[in-house]
Parts: sequence; C-alpha cells; structure tokens
Amino acid sequence: MDTSVIIMDFTKVYRNQFFYLKTPYHFIDCTDIDGSDCYCDSEATKMIRNRIADLPVNAVHFIDSGNHHYITKFWTDKIRSDFILAVADHHPDMQPPLFEDILSCGGWVRKVLDTNPFLKEVWFIGVAPEYELPREKYRICRYPEKPSPVLPVYISIDKDVLSPEVITTNWDQGTMTYNQLQTVLKEIMNRHRVLGVDICGECPTCIDNRSDRVNGRLLKLFSCI
Repeated sequence: MDTSVIIMDFTKVYRNQFFYLKTPYHFIDCTDIDGSDCYCDSEATKMIRNRIADLPVNAVHFIDSGNHHYITKFWTDKIRSDFILAVADHHPDMQPPLFEDILSCGGWVRKVLDTNPFLKEVWFIGVAPEYELPREKYRICRYPEKPSPVLPVYISIDKDVLSPEVITTNWDQGTMTYNQLQTVLKEIMNRHRVLGVDICGECPTCIDNRSDRVNGRLLKLFSCI
C-alpha cells in the first residue's frame, strides 16, 4: 500500500500535532467548508469531493474529529472492486437518516451499505455491546465473529474505540487499549490486502498530546504494510 499521508483539517487540530511532519503528506485545509460538522449537506459534499478528487484512496487519511467520520464514505466511493469495510468504533454509526440528502457521522455506515455495490461486508471492531446491529438486512458482523470472504479491506478507525485512559476524544469512549486495537489491526493486515485507511477521533478542544502519539503509532503500523 502507498503509505503517503493525507490530512483533512476541519478544526485546525492537526496544526498542533507533529506525527506527520517527517513523512510525505498532503494537507487539505477544510476549515472553510460550512455544513460539515456532524452533518454534511449537499454543498459541503460537493466541496469535499472536489478537494479529494485527484487524491488516492490507497493512503493513510487523517480526517479530524469523530464529527467527520462520514468522510469514509467519500474515500470508499473511489473503490471500484469488491471489498470489506473494517470499522473500529465505539458506536456503529448505523442510525437511519433524518434527511435523505444529508450524510451524518452517526449514520454513514448504513449509507455506505445502502449505496456502494462493491461493499460486501462490514466488520465492527470494539462497538459497545449495548448497540444492536440490524443483521437481517445488512452484511455485518462483530469481528472476529465469523469467517468472511477473502477480499481486500478498507480500514476506518475512530479513536473513541479506545479507553479514556489511552486518549481523549469528543465522544463517549470504549474500553480498548492501544495494544488490543493494534493486535486486531495486525490480524486483518496479515490476512487481507489493505486498500486504504482513515483515522478520526481528534478532540479539537483538548490540550493533550496523547492523540498525536497514537496517530504516530498508527501511522508507523500502517507504514509496515
């Protein structure tokens, strides 16, 4: 996998981080895109798609806070062959849409399942057990619940899957340690070709270098592919 780094900066949070500075990276200033916080309206969608139009899915994408996790849809829309989506997140992001033309950080996985014909299965990693998954309609499972087809994988990580002892995000968080998350990611990487990766879960209001350190560790992990 091309391990170039793409930074999508909506909140200026990455301007206080250093993990990417020693690698080739492409920085996209998204601070001028209105209608993109938690919900992405049609105008914001057009602007985001235009800014990533010439950039590869085959990279490590940092997409800001969990409020922007829906950006994964725009990257996976570039995939033109069958694939699996592996989502590490404390929340399943499977809420039904309030408005059909607005993409949300809480419902983007459902939207991708409904609209992307190349997506064959979704694996959820670390989703809280109290969330029920609508299995009767969708091809989803809690990793590593069942064998899956040998297809390439796109990995999407919201760092709120990690315990507050590891990192601070702007959403309620799970209980995973970094080593637990890394173990699962390595298992997936060893068994499947990785098409691309995105990482969110920044806390724009926090003065905390733990997120910078975790981003650096994740980038190093995926650079070994």
